[in-house]
Amino acid sequence: MAYDPGMIQPKRKQPAAPEIETDLLRIQQLSQEHDDENWEFRSWLKQNAPDNIDGIVKALSQKYFSLIDCTQCANCCRSLQTEFKKSELHAIAKTLGQSLEAFEKQFMSEGMVNPPCPMLDGKLCSIYENRPEVCRSFPHLEQPGFTTRLMGVIDNVAICPIAFNAFEELKTKLGRLQGRHNRQH
Repeated sequence: MAYDPGMIQPKRKQPAAPEIETDLLRIQQLSQEHDDENWEFRSWLKQNAPDNIDGIVKALSQKYFSLIDCTQCANCCRSLQTEFKKSELHAIAKTLGQSLEAFEKQFMSEGMVNPPCPMLDGKLCSIYENRPEVCRSFPHLEQPGFTTRLMGVIDNVAICPIAFNAFEELKTKLGRLQGRHNRQH
């Protein structure tokens, strides 16, 4: 049958965009439900990650950072015990009008700042423009050596919507490779 420009074309079904999960309770629940799957995927990745895994993960991180406003969440600031550089601790203590010793006594244990972060004001960081490096890079998806940090990544998946969505999409993207790998054995 020849192409007729007047002929009505059947509507093509658009693939549904993956839903982005931002509900923290749901993320925690799904992370628990996916725990065995995540650890199996981690084991597979340790042996079979593509050479460009850091680039793939960085692209996913950037995608979800553009879709999710982390300043509306602050779950990391509310739930993680964090280690800051000494110079950062001095700056934070000074911002709070405290000596480093007073800050350490009030907000730290075993060299770590206890949650919630003392700089958190509601869901916003009161020193956001000058926040410590560990905060700037969280959930650490864009750092090199992704496959060497998978235990921490899996921990972050349970508390960070960006990490959760990026890891779920990574499992989907690489699941095809994982499936082919499993059929070969």
